[in-house]
Amino acid sequence: MACTYTMEVKGVGNVEVYESRQCRGMKLSVRRGGIVRVSTFPATEPRLIWKFVTSNIDFIVKSREKILRNAPLMVFTPTTVFHTRQYRLEMSASSPDKDFHAYVRKAKNEDEYGKIIILYPEDVTPENEQLQLIVHRAIAYALKRESKEIMIPRLETLARQNGLKYTKVSLRDMKSRWGSCDTRGRICLNVQCMRLPDHLIDYVILHELSHTIYHDHQKGFWGLLDKLLNGKARQYDKELKNYHTSY
Repeated sequence: MACTYTMEVKGVGNVEVYESRQCRGMKLSVRRGGIVRVSTFPATEPRLIWKFVTSNIDFIVKSREKILRNAPLMVFTPTTVFHTRQYRLEMSASSPDKDFHAYVRKAKNEDEYGKIIILYPEDVTPENEQLQLIVHRAIAYALKRESKEIMIPRLETLARQNGLKYTKVSLRDMKSRWGSCDTRGRICLNVQCMRLPDHLIDYVILHELSHTIYHDHQKGFWGLLDKLLNGKARQYDKELKNYHTSY
């Protein structure tokens, strides 16, 4: 469902309004990045939406505080040098309409970085809570793009080379796990894996592929994983602990 329109609410900022005939009433949620979303039936009067949002400001504030507590600690500013494998961050207090904007653009040439562009109002400081959450959200989106191009094909290759089968793969921005695999062979990989060196990306992938055979971390699991990694499973597992899913 696409955003129908946005509205400005004092003390909240921009509110995304999503209209759907499936809605039986108004529903408010605070998404990653501190974005406030209202789902409602088509043609609901804006004044009713405004009243609904303002009556839930306490909930919005508490939700944003919770998101911030769980958010990474790094604060990005226009002078921060940050790049992923394919994208470079660019921040500027030059928003054309006093709003926040985030764009992820691919590079025109292979030897150049693509851009993660963040524009924000001049009267907003870089440390602003909503701005920082938007930056992290944009970076995660760029990492997901990279994961589709790099990590998914690598999963397919390693599975084929080692005779291991999975039923489905998905990509998510997870806060505490590098990956998961359920008993039905459905693998989920954290897009933050793209910040790891190649051999640890392989370790995470092979770790989850091993769970298609063993659904625990007992002797059989580690025996298989160690075989797949030429005796380096424990070494890589220890090395992975030096990295964090948050930054």
